[in-house]
Amino acid sequence: MKKATGITENQYVNQFPFEACIVMKHHLAETIQKAHGFPDWLQPTYNLETHLSQLIGDYCVRKRDGLNNLWILKPWNMARTIDTTVTSNISAIIRLMETGPKICQKYIEHPALFQGRKFDIRYLVLVRSMNPLEIFLADTFWVRLANNQYSLDKHSLFEYETHFTVMNYRGTLNHKNTSEFVREFEQEHKVNWLDIHSRVTKMIRSVFEAAAQVHPEMHSPTSRAMYGVDVMLDSCFQPKLLEVTYCPDCGRACKYDMNSIVGDQELVRARNFYNYVFGCLFLNETTHVSPL
Repeated sequence: MKKATGITENQYVNQFPFEACIVMKHHLAETIQKAHGFPDWLQPTYNLETHLSQLIGDYCVRKRDGLNNLWILKPWNMARTIDTTVTSNISAIIRLMETGPKICQKYIEHPALFQGRKFDIRYLVLVRSMNPLEIFLADTFWVRLANNQYSLDKHSLFEYETHFTVMNYRGTLNHKNTSEFVREFEQEHKVNWLDIHSRVTKMIRSVFEAAAQVHPEMHSPTSRAMYGVDVMLDSCFQPKLLEVTYCPDCGRACKYDMNSIVGDQELVRARNFYNYVFGCLFLNETTHVSPL
């Protein structure tokens, strides 16, 4: 492959081989389950192509026990919430398989809210090596907010701006400065963000440990890469993994200056964001990144 693309043995590549084990949603769940079993930070997840009967069994048990039965269907390998559906109807779940291969994941029906709205957080992970595992978390991260007040009303499940947070490509994007979000979130919920941050970093480390353990073929001494890790908090402020994205959209990191939340809380200049990324991945620098 390297010969066909004109890459020499001494050139670095900004991608790891076999990274599908974390960036494709069905493989991500499988990788984590093989390494860690069923951690609390991963919602129950079923590959509809191979585990439909197990999903139906789980659905029926939950229905019998009077438990919440809201699920979210996500395509294996699409972004921007394309072809993503929230439903509690098992017949609809089965029919939706016709639009392409999907996972079905237990919906986080009681997420932590910010001023009544749902949100998730995009973290950026820089990977220098898979063996030994050498990964860094960028100081820059940002919150993505839904536009409508959160509701579990049945009719709201069809409202994109109530249940989804990615507004870069549809809806109205209401950017919230990260440091302002953290300060206001702490005031609203009487929590310490650094405690939440500590749990998030442990979870992210566990994700890449799982990949290194289950798929040692990912290791390549000439590979470096950046991944987006999307995280949601439940109502107890415990992190939940949503997905891992290769070569994430970093438009906000390049547009908005941000004060780092951890460490010295320095101002991270947006115009220098990719300089910090390049410096970490290829020059062994650690400016505005933290080792995991």
